[in-house]
Amino acid sequence: MAPSCALDEAGLRQQLERYRQIGRGANVRERGARALVLDVDRRVEADLVEGTIATERECCPFFDLRWEPDVRRLTISVSHAEHEPALDAIAFALGLGAPARAD
Repeated sequence: MAPSCALDEAGLRQQLERYRQIGRGANVRERGARALVLDVDRRVEADLVEGTIATERECCPFFDLRWEPDVRRLTISVSHAEHEPALDAIAFALGLGAPARAD
């Protein structure tokens, strides 16, 4: 992920699995270079999303993470271009693949 990520290898694997679960059945509302907004499937436990966000805030504080449980919306964004690759890594972890880039 990003060079400033504080997770060790085991922590990264666990976080990847949590993101994979969150990404299953998710509907992408917005995907740009600095923001990713998705509606999380109702089968995904809110506690899983909240725990994933808590972990991410600890290891990668440059992410802006917002969870709206009433509408099941998760927003992940970055403020600086240098962190865009980390947002791409989150999208990959969610199972969304590589973003389409304009030429």
